[in-house]
Formats: sequence, C-alpha cells, structure tokens
Amino acid sequence: MDKFAFIFPGQGTQFLQMGKSFYDQYAIAKQTFEEASDVSGIDMAKLIFNGSISGINEFTNMQLAILTTEIAIFRAYMDDYGVYPQFAVGHSIGEYAALVSAGAVRFQDAVKIMMKRGELVNGITNKNIGHMAIIEQANKETIEACIREADAEASVFISCFNSSSQFALSGANDKLDEVEQLMLDRGALVSPLFNGPPMHSPLMNEMCMEYLEFVNGFTYYPFHFPVISNQTGAPLSDPNQIAKSMTYHLIKPVLFTSAIDLFHRFGVTATIEMSPKLLLSEFVKESLPQMKTYCYGLFQDKQKLDSLFQSDTNFAKDMPNFAGRCLSILVATENHNRNQAEYKEVIQIYEKMKTRYNASAGERESVKQETHAEALEMLIKALRIKKLEPQKIKHCVKALLDETNAFYQFDHVLQAL
Repeated sequence: MDKFAFIFPGQGTQFLQMGKSFYDQYAIAKQTFEEASDVSGIDMAKLIFNGSISGINEFTNMQLAILTTEIAIFRAYMDDYGVYPQFAVGHSIGEYAALVSAGAVRFQDAVKIMMKRGELVNGITNKNIGHMAIIEQANKETIEACIREADAEASVFISCFNSSSQFALSGANDKLDEVEQLMLDRGALVSPLFNGPPMHSPLMNEMCMEYLEFVNGFTYYPFHFPVISNQTGAPLSDPNQIAKSMTYHLIKPVLFTSAIDLFHRFGVTATIEMSPKLLLSEFVKESLPQMKTYCYGLFQDKQKLDSLFQSDTNFAKDMPNFAGRCLSILVATENHNRNQAEYKEVIQIYEKMKTRYNASAGERESVKQETHAEALEMLIKALRIKKLEPQKIKHCVKALLDETNAFYQFDHVLQAL
C-alpha cells in the first residue's frame, strides 16, 4: 500500500472557475465556500466563479480563494475516501490549508487569520519597499554569488527553495533589480513579481509582532497527522508551536525542497496535490522521479485515485465510519473513573453502540444520520463517565467530526462542549 503525503500549493494556484466542479458535485465543498463567505463577508463563489482576474488576484482575495478551494477539494477527498496521509505540506499560503486539513486549525479561524494577514501584508505592499522574483534554470550557489556581487546580502534573500533549479527571491526594489540583471546575464530565467510584497524575508519584520499577537488569540488542536513546516523543513505536530510557526513563516524562506527530502527519508511513495491544478508535483518529480504524483483537482488524476482506492482492500478497511470511529474513540480513551458501578454504564453504552453499528450498514441515509446523532450523544456521555477532561472530550469530538466530514452536521454539539 502506498504511503501518501498531501501537498497544498500557494500563490499561483488561483484562476477563475477553480473548484467549480467540486462546488457543484459535493455538498461538503459548497458548505465550505459558504462558511468562508459567512466568516469573511466576501461571497467566495461569486469571487471565484464569476469575478474578475484582477479581483481574484488581489492579495487578500487570492489568499482566501486558494484556502477555500483547497479545503473544499480536501474535504471532497475525505468524503470519497477519508484516508489520512503520513504527512502534509503546504507551500506558503498552502501551509494554512495543510494545518486545517490536519485538524490543528479550524477552517473558520484560518479564514480570519488570512484576513488579518492580508490586511498587514497590504500595508507593506502599499509602502513599495520591495518585491519578489521567480528565478529558474539556476542553482543556489549562482544566486548567492549574484547577491554578493550586488552587495545585497542585507536586502535580497532567497525566499523560496522550490526545487534544485527554481527559487524565489525577495528584496528591496533597487537591489533586487540589480540581482535580477546579474542572473539574466548568467542565463537564468527571471520573472519579477512587481505587484507582490517581499514575502518570506526579513523585509516583512514590521508586521510580525501585531500578527503574532493576533494569531495567539486562537485555539489550536492536536494534529491528525504531522505538517511539514515551511520554515524548518521538519514535521510540526505540537499545537503550542503553531502561532510562532505562522509568524516565522512571514520572514523565513519556504523550504519546500527540505519537505521533499523528508518524503524520501520516511518512505513516502506518492503525493496527492489538493489543488485545482498541477503545480508542486512538478517540483516533487524533479527531485524524486520515482515518486507517484496525483492532483485531486484534475479529473484524470481523480479517476486514477478512484481505481487505486477501489482496487486495494487495505484502503477500504481504513475508510472512516462514523459509528465505528465512535467505538474506536471510546475504546482508545483512558478511564479515570474507579467507581466500578458507574463504569458498568460505559460497557453498556459500548455494547449498545456496537449493536447499532452492526445494524446500520443497510439503513437509509436519514436513518444513518439519526444513528450518528445517537452514537455521538452516547460517546460524549461515556467519555464523561470515564472522567475525561472537558478539553480532551472536545478534542475527541473534533477529531471525529473532522475525520468523518460531519462538522457542519454537529458543529453545535462541538461548540456546546
């Protein structure tokens, strides 16, 4: 069985009509767009499906459009298969989608964070202190030599390590212009991004304290699977490190090549790009030609994954079932109640849930939903009898709803915990 990593691209992913087929075909994808619209006050379906190129490319809109579309595609995947990866990694903006997919950040909170990030980044953009450039057909050593030749070590920085031959630079305008010319003289392909801020470089320092204070105001949750950090190239799995990681993300380079190296070290055999188009998979293939790559947003790749999952019985066994996951959580959580008479009720609840689970296979969808509500109610009751801390009960329920795409159905239960 393949070991998967999910990859979420960032800027450059956006285009008009992206994600439209998922919006039309999956209720969970449409609900994702609606939630983003409710939280942001921006009609995401109108922006992405019927808007203008200039509108979708405006920085805040672009961030929200990418985040919303990638999470809608990820949730469609979960609706179809529900199989978690070994790792996830997001490139720049894509890291926020990766954190949401791993359950560490709630989607509505990520939307709010994107709004604040856009506000602060636009403030720097309006000052016109610098820009970015994409450098292709060059290596790290040549770029560093050009930066030294331009005497620009304090003002021009490699901000994205995308592959062995593609990088992004961020820097102060005049000095970056000089480095770009030196790179052209050495035969590199140079694509300046004049309207973009100098992201992932020390030139973004002035927004860090306000941003850190803002992101510290959110609750973060246990990871369902590790997310490879852009700024360290190592797995991030501690919720207490998320706010700091998001902040360093602004001023440190994106180490995507380090993530690819980690795939190789940990035996990942296939990547699934949770995106409306192929972008990062090409970088993966450049470094690891033997790696299987799929893009879930492309019809032909989705068909290949359909065949793969349907032909492998191991995947079918791993697909989450709501009542089954309730049973698993109940069994896996530690009992802190030493009162045997009270604990007998937990055993009774388990047996009742098991009976309902075994009887649910052929039920109509409306009946299954009633069964799910009953199973969730019994699970929470049993966890309370086991004297689990309220925060841990909430985390268990959130993980259940994430894994089964049932958060819209039972979000009111989660909020009441």
